Amino acid sequence: MGSGAKTALGETTLGGQGSSSAVAVAATTPALTILYHPRPDRVGERALLGELAAGKAASVSRVGPAFAAKGQSPGSPLEDGHLSRRPLRLSAARGDGIRLEIGDSGTAVVAQGRRVRESIVFSAAQLKRGVVLELSRRVVLLLHRTGGLHPVQQEPASEGDVRDLVGESDGLRRVLWDIQSVADLDLPVLLRGETGVGKELVARAVHAASRRKGRPFVAVNLGAVAPSLAIAELFGAEKGSFTGADRRRAGYFEQARGGTLFLDEIGDAPAELQVALLRALETGEIQPVGAQEARKADVRVIAATDADLEAKVASGTFRAPLLNRLSSYEIWIPPLRERRDDIGRLLARFFREELERIGEAHRLDPAAATDTPWLPASLVARLAEHDWPGNIRQLRNVVRQLVIGSRGQERLTVGPAVERLLGEGAPAAEAILEEEPPASAPEGRAPEGRAPEAEVSLPPPPGSGRKPADVSEAEIAEALRAARWDLSAAAARLQISRPSLYLVLERYPRFRTARDLTAEEIRACHAACGGDVGRMVERLEVSERALRRRLRELRLA
Repeated sequence: MGSGAKTALGETTLGGQGSSSAVAVAATTPALTILYHPRPDRVGERALLGELAAGKAASVSRVGPAFAAKGQSPGSPLEDGHLSRRPLRLSAARGDGIRLEIGDSGTAVVAQGRRVRESIVFSAAQLKRGVVLELSRRVVLLLHRTGGLHPVQQEPASEGDVRDLVGESDGLRRVLWDIQSVADLDLPVLLRGETGVGKELVARAVHAASRRKGRPFVAVNLGAVAPSLAIAELFGAEKGSFTGADRRRAGYFEQARGGTLFLDEIGDAPAELQVALLRALETGEIQPVGAQEARKADVRVIAATDADLEAKVASGTFRAPLLNRLSSYEIWIPPLRERRDDIGRLLARFFREELERIGEAHRLDPAAATDTPWLPASLVARLAEHDWPGNIRQLRNVVRQLVIGSRGQERLTVGPAVERLLGEGAPAAEAILEEEPPASAPEGRAPEGRAPEAEVSLPPPPGSGRKPADVSEAEIAEALRAARWDLSAAAARLQISRPSLYLVLERYPRFRTARDLTAEEIRACHAACGGDVGRMVERLEVSERALRRRLRELRLA
């Protein structure tokens, strides 16, 4: 990825063709990204479907459209012999959705774990999440939207510094842009994002792109530093300054002199250390424990956290001035579920590295047309549908589990640990396809001249529903109880869309979803109700489907 940022925006032409110049995309464009292909080198290639934005239909088959990697032109079709030459048809649907029609194509399509028989409509919300399409059990594509990017004018850093930042998603390109923008300014940087998103990798990339790249990079996890020793660990200590200090100790600031100090889990810094850090950032000086005079600290500080620092400031556990100093420039690293089009590239890399570790890299060699690939397309589809609360770290651990569990076997197998993680392979509740007859046709019959469709939880058309702001707390409570806390049914009763209901629920803390429940709360209720899920739903007041998913995650199902 050494040249990734320079050409990252070169995929903005129709048909996935690359461009040698960097441009910014004004609006999102429908796209198909290859998450899996029997030829591993095809993974990550993309075809932009600009014709859909223009109101025209797009075709997908063995012979089109052209998929291209960054900077590649003109690209190639999917070319797998198991796919039909007769195309699947994609067209615009209401509410910024996209309709997929099978027509006379012989390509078998599985969308989100369900076989598409004739046609189906994906909502704008699902496209934002990314719709996983498995074709003929050989190819996995992600149907999504891309665009709205910033131009990257030059390489963000030197050779090898961003090689671990794998992907070409909009979210990762934004991170590369941020790295390039701040690297040479020598300001403190605050990295924010969920656990496992790769904050240390971004910190190393900032360091390697800066003028300090030839100097030390020192990483410290403040969550693992004993509070009583935190000051001495960071700023050092003179001999005899405290019991056990039998020699002078160089702190992390001194070890990183001239370079970069990466402070991970900054939200866990004890109060005394916060005061000392603030002074170091404001004055550029540190004072080791037992030292008579302060010393100059030529160090750039990059901090990282997955905590809500603003909430900690409000509760008095984190100092507002320190937050202000640390956040001279913030970089938000998106979770993996928001860069789903990168999952194929990450899987390809992780499988290759783990197989090389055990001497079985040949498992990923391109399969002949008559061979069954070692890595099943259906498994890749399930992995791509998962929301990965542990993000990239969790994804890598699962790949390692799969590789070791299939060691020496001609076909990859899914063991119980991974099967428990993936559950039944269902996507997140807000993106489940809900099949129902078209609203304009009698039950069981399609409108004349049209094939029946599986409509996908589409928001009400403009003007047909209510404004979320008009829905009262009492109405929400009544609708949720009547629907037994099924959010889709409750939204229908309230005449608002499901995404709108989520927004309304955020205004009222009394309402919770299954994701808001702690593991301890669920276990206690499970014990009190003797495992009766119906009683648990009544007591916890959450969706039964979502609760069952949490029970599977906690191995209580």
